[in-house]
Amino acid sequence: MSDDELPDMGGMDGMGGMDGMDDVSDDEMGDYAPPSELPEGINKEILTEAATGNWKKPKAGDEVSVHYVGTLEADGSEFDSSRSRGKPLTFTLGQGQVIQGWDKGVATMKQGEVAKFTLSPEFAYGEEGSPPKIPANATLIFEVELLSWVSKDDLFNDGGVIKSRLKDGSGWKKPKTGDEVKMSMKVTKVDGSVDEKGGLEYTVGDGSLGPLSTTIDKALSDMLKGEEAQLKCSPEYAEGATIDLTLEEMFETKDVSFAKDKTMMKKAIGEGEGYDTPKDTAKVKLSVESATNGAGPVPGFTAKVLQFTAGNGEVCDALECAVAEMKKGERAVLTVTAPSQATEALLGLADLSTTVVFTVELQEFDTPKSTWSLSEQEKVDFAVARKDIGARLFKEGRTRLALERYKKTAELLNYTDNYKEVELKSRAKEVKKLCELNKAACYLKLSNHAKAKKACEEVLKEESQNVKAL
Repeated sequence: MSDDELPDMGGMDGMGGMDGMDDVSDDEMGDYAPPSELPEGINKEILTEAATGNWKKPKAGDEVSVHYVGTLEADGSEFDSSRSRGKPLTFTLGQGQVIQGWDKGVATMKQGEVAKFTLSPEFAYGEEGSPPKIPANATLIFEVELLSWVSKDDLFNDGGVIKSRLKDGSGWKKPKTGDEVKMSMKVTKVDGSVDEKGGLEYTVGDGSLGPLSTTIDKALSDMLKGEEAQLKCSPEYAEGATIDLTLEEMFETKDVSFAKDKTMMKKAIGEGEGYDTPKDTAKVKLSVESATNGAGPVPGFTAKVLQFTAGNGEVCDALECAVAEMKKGERAVLTVTAPSQATEALLGLADLSTTVVFTVELQEFDTPKSTWSLSEQEKVDFAVARKDIGARLFKEGRTRLALERYKKTAELLNYTDNYKEVELKSRAKEVKKLCELNKAACYLKLSNHAKAKKACEEVLKEESQNVKAL
C-alpha cells in the first residue's frame, strides 16, 4: 500500500496528512482518554517492553510517530509497512485519523514499546475492507513501535493556544501566580519578525510581558523545570505569535506574614529536603547570611547562625514566620516591607525604616513530640506553657506573634469534653477560656473588632455572664 493510498484507511481521512486540529471540537478532545483495558476485538501482545522509566503514555490530541508492519491474519501476507518505506507514520491520536484499533491501541503504549495488535474487522476496515489489498471482514495484525510523541494541550479550551511539549521537564512543582521564574523565550510574530530573550526573570501574573502575559502565565502554570514548549496562538492570544518557551528555573514565592498582607515574602532559591517544616517549640538552627535594603547592606548587620526555639519570640517576627515555612537545607530570600518586624538585636539590626531583604538558610531543626501523641495531662501542661509565652509576647508589644500562640493553644484544647478526669477537664476549659479572651485582646489591639467579637462569643458559649467577654 503506497503513501497515496494511506488516506483511505478506514475511511477516516487517513493515517497520512494531518494539517492541524481545527476540525476537532473541544467535546471530542475532552471525551477521549486512553483506555485502561482494550475492548473485545482488539488483542494486544507486547513484543518489546519500553525502557525502565518510560511510564508515560500519549493522550488525545498528541502527535505520535510510529513504525508499523501490517499483515492479514488469514494468510500472513504483508499489505503495508512504514519500515519498507523508511519513514515513520505521524498522526494525531484520538481524532479518527486512523482506524479505531489504532486510536485505541496506540493510546496504551509507552515510548519504545513494540506491540502486536490483532484487530477484528469492526476495529479495522469492517465489511467493506480496503481493496485491493484488504478484503471484506478481514482480521488484521499490526506490529507497532511507538517511537515518540509531541504532547499537545489546548490551554484555554477554545483552540486559541495549542501548547506542544517539545522536551519534558523534571520534578513535580509548577509555577503559580506570584512565583518568580527564569525562562528563555523566542517570539515569532505574524509578520515574521523574531524577538528572542534568554535568562529572562519574570513574576507569574504580574503582567509585565504586555499582550503576551496571559498566554505565558497559562503555559508556565503547566510546565516543569527544564521543560521546553511551543505555543501556537490564534490572533486573539499573544497577537497570533508562535512562542518557543523554556522554563529554566522556578522560585516558589510564598506570603509568610501573619495577616497574609505580603509584608513578608519568602522566595525559595535552594530546595530543602523532604516536606517537614519546624513545628512550634522545635529547636532551630538558621543561618542569616545577609541583610540588604535595596541599595546595599543594612548598616550594623552582622551575619550569624541563630539557634532558637520556634514560636518563643527569641528572634524577630520575620524570621519566626520564615522558618515556619521552610524545609531543612532550604535557602531563601525573605523580603520584609514592615521594618519593625525585621528588627533583630542579635544581628545588629535596630531602628530600621526601610524594606529589609534577608538571605537565610535553615540548617537544621528537631521534631518535638507531636501534640496528638500527648496524654491529657501533658496536653494541658503544654497548653499552659504556650499560653504563658503568649502573655510575655503580648507584654513586649509583639501582638501578632502572641496571637499565634493563643490561637494554636486554643485549638489544642478544642476537644476537652472527652477528657476522663473531671479536674483536668475543668483546668483545660479554663486555659482555653483565657486563650480566647487573650485572642480578643490581641484582635482589639490590631483593630480587628469582628474577630475580637467572635473570640468573646466562644467564651460566652460556656459562660454566658463572663464579664470580660460581654
